Parts: sequence; C-alpha cells; structure tokens
Amino acid sequence: MLYSKGLTKIILPILIGIGLLFIPLIGDFHIESALLVSLVGCFWGGIQASKQSTERDFYVALRIIGYLYLVGFPLLLNAMVTGCFSIHGLAFWLLFPLPSVFFGYAIGRLARSLTLSYAKTITVGILIFVGVGMLLIELLFYPQVYFFNHVWGGWPGPIYDEVVRVNGAAVFFRMLTLLWATLLWHIPVLYKDRYMKWIVGFSAVAILISYTQLTEFGVNSPRSYLQKVLGGHQSTEHFELYYNERLYSEYEIDLLAKEHEFYFDQISSQLELSERDTANKIESYLYGHPWQKKQLVGAKFTSYVPVWLEQDQLHIAKEQVASSLKHELVHVMSKQFGNWFNASWCIGLIEGMAVAIDGGSSSTSTIHQMVVSEKPYPSAKELERAFSFWGFYGGRSGANYTTSGSFVRFLMQNYPIEDLKEAYRTGNVQQAYQTDWQILAKEWHAVLDTVEVDSIDQRVARRIFRMQSLFEKECPHVVSDFAAAHDNYRFSLANRDTAQALQFLDRALVEADSAEPIKTEWSYRNLVTGNSEKVRQAATLSDTTVDLQLLYADAFAMTDNWEEAERHRSKGEKLFEENPDSLLKSALETRSDRRQWQIYRQMTYDNMLPDSATFGETLPRTKVRTIRKVIEQERWDKMKRYADQLLENSLQQKYFDDYQLLIHHLAFQDKINLSEQLMEQLNELPLRNRYRERLQQEGNWMQFLKTEKAVGNYD
Repeated sequence: MLYSKGLTKIILPILIGIGLLFIPLIGDFHIESALLVSLVGCFWGGIQASKQSTERDFYVALRIIGYLYLVGFPLLLNAMVTGCFSIHGLAFWLLFPLPSVFFGYAIGRLARSLTLSYAKTITVGILIFVGVGMLLIELLFYPQVYFFNHVWGGWPGPIYDEVVRVNGAAVFFRMLTLLWATLLWHIPVLYKDRYMKWIVGFSAVAILISYTQLTEFGVNSPRSYLQKVLGGHQSTEHFELYYNERLYSEYEIDLLAKEHEFYFDQISSQLELSERDTANKIESYLYGHPWQKKQLVGAKFTSYVPVWLEQDQLHIAKEQVASSLKHELVHVMSKQFGNWFNASWCIGLIEGMAVAIDGGSSSTSTIHQMVVSEKPYPSAKELERAFSFWGFYGGRSGANYTTSGSFVRFLMQNYPIEDLKEAYRTGNVQQAYQTDWQILAKEWHAVLDTVEVDSIDQRVARRIFRMQSLFEKECPHVVSDFAAAHDNYRFSLANRDTAQALQFLDRALVEADSAEPIKTEWSYRNLVTGNSEKVRQAATLSDTTVDLQLLYADAFAMTDNWEEAERHRSKGEKLFEENPDSLLKSALETRSDRRQWQIYRQMTYDNMLPDSATFGETLPRTKVRTIRKVIEQERWDKMKRYADQLLENSLQQKYFDDYQLLIHHLAFQDKINLSEQLMEQLNELPLRNRYRERLQQEGNWMQFLKTEKAVGNYD
C-alpha cells in the first residue's frame, strides 16, 4: 500500500504535466509554464509550512520542488523530441520555481513558528499581497511592461513579437528572492547559535543594498531614470518629448515635435475632444532603437501606451515612430472617455479606434480593401467574438487589428462619435448603439460591398491575415541561430556600429546557408561600406534573383571589369524576363546605360550626390533614390533643388512613397508652394485609394503648418 501511494505521488505530477501539453503556450517548456509552477509551488510551500509538521522543513520544500519538476518533465521531453527545446526555457525553469518555493515555505515556516492563529490564512494573505499587490503597485508607479515577482517569478513584457530570454535583471531578482527566503527561514532559529545571527544579518544587509540597486540592475524603470538615460528633451504646447540624444538629430526632433502636435490636432478633431489643459502635458519617450526600448521598459518591437498610469505617456522606438506615433496617440487621447482603467474593456474598440484613425499598417491598401480581399466577411457572431477580450488576443493579431479597424471606421463614418465613445467607456457596443450585432454587421457588410479590390490588395491581405498568432506556433519561443545573428545585425546597424553589423551579417549568411535574400542584403551592405572585393569573390551566375545579379554587376563595374559586369547584368535581365516586375525593370534600365550606371553607383556606394545638371539627366529611379539619400543626410539645400527639377518631369505612381516623404519635409521647411505643386501632379495620376488617403493626410499637414507661426527653416 505504501509503495502504491509513493508511486501515485510520482505518476500524478507527470500526468498533470502531460495535461499541460495540450494548453497553448503553457505546454511549452518555457517562461509561461515556469511561471505557472512557480505560482503553484510558492503557495503550496507556504501552506505546507504553515501546518504543524514533524518532518524536516528543508527536505519538505525540496520534495515540493521535486514534484514540480516532475510536472515539467513531460514538457521538457516534448520540447526535446519536437525540436522546441530552448536553453532559456531551461533557465526559466531553474530560476523561477526553486526560489519561489523556498520563499513561500519560509513565510509559512515563520508564521508557524510564531504560533499565530490562522497561520495558514496569514501566509496565503501575505503571498497574495506579494503576488498581486506588489504587481498592482508597480503598475501604478512605473511605465515599464516587464515585471519581477517573488511569488511567480517574472514577466518579460510583450512576448508575441520578440525573443524571450533570461537576462541579468532576472538573475539578480531571483537572487534577491533567495535572500528573502534565507532571511525569513532563519528568523525562527535566530537565537539557537551565533551562526544564525550572522546569516540573518548578512541577508538583511544584502537585501537593503539590493533594493538600492533595483533600477541600475533593470528591475524597475521609473520615469526619471528613463529621462536620464535618454538624455534629450524638448517641450511643445501639449507634449514633453524625451529622446535618445545620440541617435536623433536636432532636425528629427523638431520634425517629430511638430508631428506630435499635428496628430494631436487631428485626433482631437476626429474624436471631438474637449480642449486639453496645456499644463497637463503628454510625455513621449522616443528610444534610439527597439533594443534600447526592450532593455529599459520591456517592449522591443511593440510600441505601447501605459493607459493605467495617471501621467499620459507613450513609448516608441525610432524604427516604429513613423508608423506608430498616430496610432499610439489615439490610445493616449482616448483616455479622456475611457473607463476607470482609462481604457475600454473591449479590446477590439481600443485597437480598432487607433487603426481606424491612423489608416492601418498597409502602405498600399485601405483597411476596408483588406477585409474585402479576405471574403467571406466576418459574421455578426464572429464580429462580436473579435470585440471580446479573449476573442481579440486569441486570434491572429493582423486579422483582428484590420477587421476591428474597418468596423470602427464604419461606425465613425455612419454614427455619431458620441455613440462610439459610450461604447468605448462601457465596453458594450450593442447598448451604446441601441441595436444588435446582426444589424451592425449587415450595415458594415453593405459598405464593404461598395469597395473595389485588386491583386495588390489581395496579396497584402493574404500576407497580413495569414500571419500566425503566438498560440498557433509549434515552437513559440525557439529562435534559430540565423534569426539570432540577424537580430544582432539589425541591432548593430540601428546602433550605428557598422563594423559589428557586418560581422553579424557574415554570421547570418553562414547560418542561412547563403540564402539569396540574405546574400542580397550582405552584398549591398558590403558594397556600401567599400568591401566590393568580398562581393566579387562571392559572385556566381547560379544565383536566381535579379537583385543579386545586379549587385554583382555593380561590384565588377566598380573596378571597370565590364566583361564580368555585363555577364551578371545579362543574367539579371534573363531572370527578369522569366518573372517581370516593374521596379526591377527600372533597375535594369539604370544599368543599361554606362553613364546612368555610373551616376547611380557614385550616389549609392560613394555618397557622391549629383549636381543639378547631372540630376536632370538621371532616370526617375535614380532621382527618387537620390532624394531619399539627401533626406537621410539632411542636405536640405540639395533637396529643394532636386524637388524643383522633379516638377519638370512626369511623376510615377510606383515612387509614391518617396514623393510623399519629399512633400512632408518640404512642407515642414516652409516650402509649401513646392509641396502643393508636387501634390497637384500626384493628384493627376490614377492613384490607389490608400495613396489618396495618404496624400490627403499631407494636405492636412500643410494646412496645419500654415496655421502655425513657427515653421522650420533649414536653408
């Protein structure tokens, strides 16, 4: 009987672990499952210790840990068999459960030793306060989205768009948890011998010192610390901008400051908001790159707004600021009509409103066009589910963001804005609009039926709607060696460390087995940095992309080896004939004339900007790339001259992105007349609907700047 009971204690945890395998994310041998068993283990240890026991406490705690690791065994075995094993997942399982069990057990042991009435209740109450109460305190006082906790371990921030790794902060905090466990464990035996006093004293001093270093070790990130690390600061009427002073130029911040006010004005108008007290400014934290944002606040590629904080603020990295600023500002400004949490219980309305106002993530297709491209339309029941909390985040984010944005835009255009604000506050769409989902869905579908789509819309929608959610990935946290190397390459590039970036790119190329997209990036970066010999050595006619063959041709043309250059150019032309593309056609045309080719090479690889006469001779593709370069280099005198010359020729829709960027900068620099002339020419083209939306935005930008007294002058 005893043997059977002992066997049951071993088999039961393993069966629980097998059951966890069927739960998305929890079934992965990584942070989510480590967090869960830490939470359970901490309370289990605390409750067990608070009881009267004749057993030795240390071994009881170890036995609990052993049972928890038996729960994890099926998860570990499954991860190894399926190729989903991660060394960081193992690290989380080592760092989270063990300190949590001893922490909980130490509290229960202390309560028992003090012979307190209701020792178990007191222990559970303390653990709830530490596990939940401390989290709420951090939520209310810190802008970060990562958290550490003695009970359940920690949370790294948004996990659906980035790698989840153990870092120094996690190790430091779990050592702090063990110090607390050591202190609380030895207090009951403090007077048994002098060694116990030394242990308690050392633990107490170490804890006190550790708490003075929480910010430095990355355990928390108060606003004052973020402002100090970023270094740069600029004030506007409604904003306080804090930015990385090394990675933002003065011009970039001046422009961003004006864009903040422009979007503020637009959103206030669209949502019919009351005038804001200028003493209550919005804090905008502008990080140098996503990796800095990850280190400081826990979100890497995710821009976010901590709406739960009293102080209005937003957090965006430089790479995302152009696409995210307006979206995030909608979240900030909608706090004015949010619930007690300053938001909405309806996630679809939170994100849908932002997407509806900023226009969505596609540069070529409207949000209505993307929904229409993915027929059949969501039914009333599917729409209602998408506007529930779990329905929104449980599905594919690309599909849910786009669908909710399309539906909210329909509501904004066909119903009073006050109805939307009421729905946002209450989280109840049916009640706010005094109708049911069937009617709203039918009306929305009728609007969608009037929308025309083409193959470009369908291709964009297919890409966005097919992106798997984190719950659908077989190995949600496993990162290949190639992905790690490429991530390091992007970080070094964003940090302006070109030499290190090339080293990581070399590594990424090896890990990708010279896959052609990576080889194309590798070839371009080496040509730009003057390593053309490496590209010539790697050149081969067997590569099957036009871009790559043309880069090889550039490398040989740099040394006047025209025979080899022509061979690769001809190979690129042949590949193009097999799979035509309008942009690639322009690239081939550039290299079909040696004079044009030389101008392009000098501009692209040698940073030699053409004079006005030469610029006038160049092909349209070279013109727009030259303009892109002068904007990057902030050569405003040349930009204006080039813009004047652009007006002498017909504009082409395929270069719309570059034209819009040019118009935006010209308007900011008080070249309104030139901007308007470019807009007039663009308006004469048969533009896509999304392009017309974006062009209208530039028109609004110009009107806003005309009303402003201080417009940038950068001649």
